[in-house]
Amino acid sequence: MNTNNTLDLTPHFALDGDQPFKDRRAMMPFRGAIPVAKEQLAQTWQEMLNQTVSPRKRLVYLHIPFCATHCTFCGFYQNRFNEDACAHYTDALIREIEREADSVLHQSAPIHAVYFGGGTPSALSAHDLARIITTLREKLPLAPDCEITIEGRVLNFDAERIDACLDAGANRFSIGIQSFNSKIRKKMARTSDGPTAIAFMESLVKRDRAAVVCDLLFGLPGQDAQTWGEDLAIARDIGLDGVDLYALNVLPNTPLGKAVENGRTTVPSPAERRDLYLQGCDFMDDAGWRCISNSHWGRTTRERNLYNLLIKQGADCLAFGSGAGGSINGYSWMNERNHQTWHESVAAGKKPLMMIMR
Repeated sequence: MNTNNTLDLTPHFALDGDQPFKDRRAMMPFRGAIPVAKEQLAQTWQEMLNQTVSPRKRLVYLHIPFCATHCTFCGFYQNRFNEDACAHYTDALIREIEREADSVLHQSAPIHAVYFGGGTPSALSAHDLARIITTLREKLPLAPDCEITIEGRVLNFDAERIDACLDAGANRFSIGIQSFNSKIRKKMARTSDGPTAIAFMESLVKRDRAAVVCDLLFGLPGQDAQTWGEDLAIARDIGLDGVDLYALNVLPNTPLGKAVENGRTTVPSPAERRDLYLQGCDFMDDAGWRCISNSHWGRTTRERNLYNLLIKQGADCLAFGSGAGGSINGYSWMNERNHQTWHESVAAGKKPLMMIMR
């Protein structure tokens, strides 16, 4: 107990030794913000649309909330993939973009990076992917060198979809590989085996029309220094422009989180995950890749990782789609996550807001 009326910060200090933190805590982006009252959401949004923004780099995020399967580790799964539902969603997403595109807020400064996240954006049809990219290019003030990233996975990302993205103007692909090891991929409920994933990445690289990067996860069940090293070597050797090395977050409501809680599987300890991260850093450094951030490395100058860098720096971000989150001029917001509620709001001509924080 502190009897001197002074603030004791020592509980927040890093621990002595080579393991400074006991665990890894998730931090919510809206922590500490003040919510706008529900009855004031529409008025506040209209006021935001009439604001200009500072002439610094801005972003656009689009959320595509569909997945063909639920990977065991993923906390972002919302809706099972359905072709008709995806086409209907694309129609509504374009309406949401077009309804706001002419506002002062959206037109007052260039947009330097666009990111299609999910979910699985590559689950959309070739026609729908092209429609959305074309709408963005026609309606919003994209900078001439705007980075347009399509997030995807091996499953169903066929040549027709890839070509549609490229022809419409996409210039970066980020593929969620997580691991090239077939046994580990099977444990994560990934439908493609390792050789299929490698062949897909090689074919994407050979097109030579966009930056190609992939995500790798460390701390997965069954992963050790050897399997991690093999993943790193494959990523190095297939000609990627960049790679993300992310620590696994074991989320409580995911299939993996429940399996860990029930003792049906285990994941590497914090100390082991630390070692895997350091192994990855050393490997990328030895390979001559440049460190762009604490989790991303680039091999070529084609890879800028612009969206991820700017979002971490607090850049303003416009957001569209069910479950999308954005931030502008000190305000942050999230669109309705419920698919049906989002559709109903868009159909009624309203911004499908779930909340605004400031």
